[in-house]
Amino acid sequence: MCLFEQKVDALRKAGQYMWQYVVRQLIQRLFILLIISFLAFLALNMMSDPVDILKSMDPHITQQQIDIYKKQQGLDKSPGIRYFYWLKGAVHGDFGKSRAYKEDVLPLLIDRIPNTVAMQAIVILIIVFVAIPLGIFSAVNQYSTWDYILTFFAFTGQSLPIFWVGLMLILWLGVGYGLPFTGMYSDLVNVGGQMVPYSQAPWLIRFGDRIMHLILPVITISLLSLAGLMRYTRSAMLEVIRQDYVRTARAKGIPERKVVYSHAMRNAMIPIATIVIQMIPRLFAGSLIVEQIFGWPGVGKMIFDAVMQKDYNLAMVDLMFMSFLMVIFTLLADVAYAFLDPRITYR
Repeated sequence: MCLFEQKVDALRKAGQYMWQYVVRQLIQRLFILLIISFLAFLALNMMSDPVDILKSMDPHITQQQIDIYKKQQGLDKSPGIRYFYWLKGAVHGDFGKSRAYKEDVLPLLIDRIPNTVAMQAIVILIIVFVAIPLGIFSAVNQYSTWDYILTFFAFTGQSLPIFWVGLMLILWLGVGYGLPFTGMYSDLVNVGGQMVPYSQAPWLIRFGDRIMHLILPVITISLLSLAGLMRYTRSAMLEVIRQDYVRTARAKGIPERKVVYSHAMRNAMIPIATIVIQMIPRLFAGSLIVEQIFGWPGVGKMIFDAVMQKDYNLAMVDLMFMSFLMVIFTLLADVAYAFLDPRITYR
């Protein structure tokens, strides 16, 4: 067998092993999602009795009406049986109806996903294109004044509570400088010196208004996430630039810029890429607090409102969506690591 055929055979086997690994992991993660759904279902149903909520809404309700309601909602059965019926419906795409909205919960979730995705996409772009260069700069200039400043910023950013940062930005930029800090758009916008309803404004005016409403929540999430990724990048870069092949490249007279960005950064980005992939579902989960503070109508705010209103069907589909993101993106990170680092194989 010639060398070319050996390489083709090796690639074919590597691809086969990769697919086997992905299938095994998908099966394992399916069981993880089942366990999460069962625990979330039990936890939500233990928080309060829907019958108590019904009685608080109508103190004059009769026992006969309560019995009819319990039968309609399946509350006359044990939690395990109710979970089985919920799971059976979920497999067919039926996650139940929202108690607050009186609608199917899945369309309500789908309607909110683009709002959260729009905010998080901007956050991820800012984090990647700001945190990584700053982390590399800090590592290359280790123990310099700028390194100490950036390190102080990173530690401070990681230690600050996200709700406190959001409230301070509202007081500083919202109240102080008039930036919008609630909702996704204004009821009235300025068009040629005249205030008109948002829906009647030109698309460019509407787009600008949306961007203005995004500034404060995006800054809040970016500041804290940026600090963490910058620390990871600095640590990964410091580990790489101390390797023998980097010292050899410098000894050969290769320019420092090329040593850093062509040799060191290529290997330092391997763990950073997987961290960025794993960060995406965490950003979605962390948006719960930020969306609540700024009134941004996304998935995070919907989860908070659903739990507060005891709307458990809506809360379940939101929580399962977040769990699905976490499970899938951790698998993508594992697969990406094998693609980025040829030394890693899955058998």
